[in-house]
Amino acid sequence: MNSSTCLEQPHLDNHLRRLAIAAQNEPKASIARQRALTELIGTLLASRKLCRPRLGQFQLLYEDIYAEALQRLFVFVCDRIDNYNPQKGEVLQWINFLLSRRFFIEASRDYLPVAYKGLDVREVKRLSLEYLDSSNPSELNPQLTPSLSQEVKACLIEDPEGLFGAASIVDHPRASFQHIAVKRLEGYSWQDLAVELGVPVPTLSSFYRRCLARFASKLRDYLL
Repeated sequence: MNSSTCLEQPHLDNHLRRLAIAAQNEPKASIARQRALTELIGTLLASRKLCRPRLGQFQLLYEDIYAEALQRLFVFVCDRIDNYNPQKGEVLQWINFLLSRRFFIEASRDYLPVAYKGLDVREVKRLSLEYLDSSNPSELNPQLTPSLSQEVKACLIEDPEGLFGAASIVDHPRASFQHIAVKRLEGYSWQDLAVELGVPVPTLSSFYRRCLARFASKLRDYLL
């Protein structure tokens, strides 16, 4: 069944359960398991049934936090699908419990630094490529050019210390942080990159997020 098809419950629950069990029945790292997991994640996204924890909080940061929480959730699902027990509930219940009670909380803590007393955390902004690409450059530095995304892209390509090109996924030298970040700024989707590089979307996204955290201060030094 096409994962883009929006199903209604109980058909959705039945379909998700079948996909989860199908993945569990296949050997780890097998193509068949990966195929079932890919369809499972696609169906979850298309269903529009995923919860939105603490909606209305965090203002400008909410979508970034939510996207990070989803990526962590899907990496977990791919690694730990065997943890799902159909006798204890539906897949969607399991997924939304993990999203709201674990991964959204973890992602929000990583995005929001410990606030000093009196600091409005709603005004805290994390330096990331997504934020740099979407923000008003004058908020960061009035001397920056209007197209900050182009500044970031130029910085990544120039790579003065060779750091961005050297950081790559194990056994996939072409899947470097430099290449992935530039492609993302150019508008390529995770699925586009997965096909190009032969690396699953959760692996690409998780690597990308780790590199963002690792290189945030370096990018700030280069740009500001």
